[in-house]
Amino acid sequence: MTPQILDQVPWDAPMPAGPQTLLIALSCIVFVLALWFVVIETRRRGDWVPVFAFLGGGLIIIYEPLGDILASVYYPEQGQVGWIDLFGRQIPLFIGVLYFWYMSVPAIYFLRAVERGLTRAALWKLYAMTVVLAVGIELFGVNMDAWIYYGPHPYVLAGVPLWCPMTYSAFLISISIGLHLMATQLDRRHHWLIIFGLPMFMCGGHCAASLPTAAAMFSTTNPAWIWFGGTVSIALSLGLVYAVSLVYCSDSPRRLASLARGGNKPLAA
Repeated sequence: MTPQILDQVPWDAPMPAGPQTLLIALSCIVFVLALWFVVIETRRRGDWVPVFAFLGGGLIIIYEPLGDILASVYYPEQGQVGWIDLFGRQIPLFIGVLYFWYMSVPAIYFLRAVERGLTRAALWKLYAMTVVLAVGIELFGVNMDAWIYYGPHPYVLAGVPLWCPMTYSAFLISISIGLHLMATQLDRRHHWLIIFGLPMFMCGGHCAASLPTAAAMFSTTNPAWIWFGGTVSIALSLGLVYAVSLVYCSDSPRRLASLARGGNKPLAA
C-alpha cells in the first residue's frame, strides 16, 4: 500500500529557469571560495584531510534522493538541469555543486576550532549559524519554487518546515565528529577513507534525526502525531549538539575534570 503522502508529490511542477540559473551561479561561486579555503587548510595542516573531506562532501549527493523522501521535499524535474537521478528522484546541478562545500567546509572548520580549543558557547553559536544559513537557503529556494515541500509538515514558516533545517544542521555536526575521528585516529596513509566515511556519517545523522517526523507523516494524517514527530526530530538534533559539547568542548565538565586530574589536553585535530 502506497503511503498517502506520496500522492502529494508535485510531479508536474516546473523548475523556474531564472532561480535555477541564479542558484547554479551562486553554488559555483561558493564552490570556488570553498576550494580556496580547502587549499589554505591543507597547507596549514600539512595533510590531505581537507581535500578528502571536500570530495567526500560531493559524494554525499547519492543520499539526497532518500533524504528528500524522508523530508517530503521535491525538486521539480521539468526544465531542470540535472546532476544525478536515483530512487526515482532527479537532483539538480546546483544541489550537486552545493554538496561539495556545504557538507565539508563546516566540518573542516570544526577541526580547526577543536584544535584551538572549542568552547560550548562557540559550538552552540556554530550550530545556530548553520541553522540560520539552512533556513535562509530554504526560504529562498522554496519561495522561488526551486524546490517544494509537500504534505502536512509541522513548524512551517513561509513555506519552510523548520524541523528540516534543524536536522540539516544536526547532520553537519555528525559529519564534523566523524571527520575528526577519522582525521585523528587513522594513519595518514588511510586518510583517503574519509571520502567514503563522510557519506555514512551524514546518512546516519540525517536519517536518525528526521525519521520520527518522516514516520509520522508517512503513517498518519493526525496533526498531533505529526507535530510530536517534528518535536522529537528537533529534540534529537539539539541533543546531538549537547552530547558533542560534553566530549569535544574544552570547557565541558568532562574535559575540565580530566585536565584537573592531569589528563589529556583539549582534543587536537
